Amino acid sequence: MIPAYDFLPRLKKLCFSLGFNDPVVIKSGGAARNMAGRLAPGSGGSQDEKDEHDYIVILAAMIPYEQNWGAYIGLPGQQSRLSFGTGIPATPADFIAPYIRQYRFAQEHIRLGCDSTGKPVITLPEVLVSGKDTTAGVGLQVNVAMIAEPGETSQLASSTAGALVTLTLAAHFRQTLADKTLSWQPGIFSPIGEHLSPELFTFTDSWQTDSLPFPEVAAMMPWIVAHKTPHLAATLIHLQTGFSGVCETFAATGPEDLRNLICVTGLEIDMQGFRGRKERYFVPWQACWKRHGYCYGNIYPLLQDDLFVALMNFNRMGSGAE
Repeated sequence: MIPAYDFLPRLKKLCFSLGFNDPVVIKSGGAARNMAGRLAPGSGGSQDEKDEHDYIVILAAMIPYEQNWGAYIGLPGQQSRLSFGTGIPATPADFIAPYIRQYRFAQEHIRLGCDSTGKPVITLPEVLVSGKDTTAGVGLQVNVAMIAEPGETSQLASSTAGALVTLTLAAHFRQTLADKTLSWQPGIFSPIGEHLSPELFTFTDSWQTDSLPFPEVAAMMPWIVAHKTPHLAATLIHLQTGFSGVCETFAATGPEDLRNLICVTGLEIDMQGFRGRKERYFVPWQACWKRHGYCYGNIYPLLQDDLFVALMNFNRMGSGAE
């Protein structure tokens, strides 16, 4: 990680070493939808006037630091929500919060076990089958065809979570659980937990896909919520989409464009969730660089390790390499 105050000076020095001349810096929260207009030739004025500035594009998404990254955790501690309020989600991690809540509910309330006769069954709230739960505009719906026996007739029972549906467990699904630590004793049930994999459910949504603040994240939502670190997964999908868009914009400028263009994407880690810590860090992820006068075949990639080494070769205050 690079301290946030140190990142931009290092990046500028790297760009100067690559031949950039007084570059303009564009910083975006990760969305590249408005980048094409600013970077296209002639965007600086009339059709006959060309923008000859070199550009540095920084795609950064803020995410609060979690000290137990890499393990299954609850909802991400969204410090930014306190400042942004409860309106449109400000970050991908904020956006996925209601989806994670529904996934956690399903993990806890879908149960596997055997009925009194010893037959393997699965019980789940009816609302997860019908998709009627539209809290915050989203609803998790289980694909029972992948879990239960074909043509299974459900039975309803009363529970604190509402009506329960009991279905005979499909043999092929039980086979996937053969090596799991589940008890198959009559009358004993266990939550499905981490066995609720992405292919077993979908999210119904009352919004149109193109009106969502992060449509690329919504399209991958089952995979994201089942990930060990869902907020990181959502953020990286968002950044990759924006990064790909900027790379395409660079390529579209063509060989007659004499500007140097570079795009750097990464995570802005917020440490303020920890008492006594207020600093932020930038974690560079990847970059692409277009040399002046070159076209698509000369878009140079910089992967994370190479990018980090290149940035650390330049100090913040001095003029040379460290």
